[in-house]
Amino acid sequence: MNPEPRSISSGSPEDEAQLVRAAQAGEAKAFAEIVRRYQRAMYRLAYGYLRSPADADDVAQETFVRAFQALGRFRVGEPLYPWLARIASNTALSQLRRRRRKPETPLEPLLEAGQQWGTDDDPLDRVASAEQARHLREAMAELKPEHQAVLVLRVVEDLSYEEIAKALSVPPGTVMSRLSRARAELKSKLAARTGEKP
Repeated sequence: MNPEPRSISSGSPEDEAQLVRAAQAGEAKAFAEIVRRYQRAMYRLAYGYLRSPADADDVAQETFVRAFQALGRFRVGEPLYPWLARIASNTALSQLRRRRRKPETPLEPLLEAGQQWGTDDDPLDRVASAEQARHLREAMAELKPEHQAVLVLRVVEDLSYEEIAKALSVPPGTVMSRLSRARAELKSKLAARTGEKP
């Protein structure tokens, strides 16, 4: 599964509320429809944190397992996406913490190294792009989890401050200040890695 541009076909709020009520009543088809509508969005969100297709798939699946277990506590009428995004973000951040305790060798660079260049591709451009991506991944990994969360939700998922606030259960002002600090910290870490001035 590859990350795609954000588009969530959640339907109208009334339709979504009806779907949630049916799922809470135990209708398997209703919950399957929730999964169908939001699985790509949860995958993209997880991929934004983890940068691993396999890990993003795992987190997306775990998100829906946890959502199913907690569905009875969900307030019908509230938007479903921020609630699911909060579950996905917490699950992805837990995975990141585990990954830091037990570092893994990422497969992406190995796969990229095995790809053949096309006739229009410049190997030096590919190396430079791969190097920039590596610096960005490593700098992101050094950020505090709350800073990673706001950057992923804002930059990758393109959520509004209000949507991020709901997803993270914090006031919009906190989102803005965290985002500002996260951007400054990321810029500084990238500059330190590349030797450029921030």
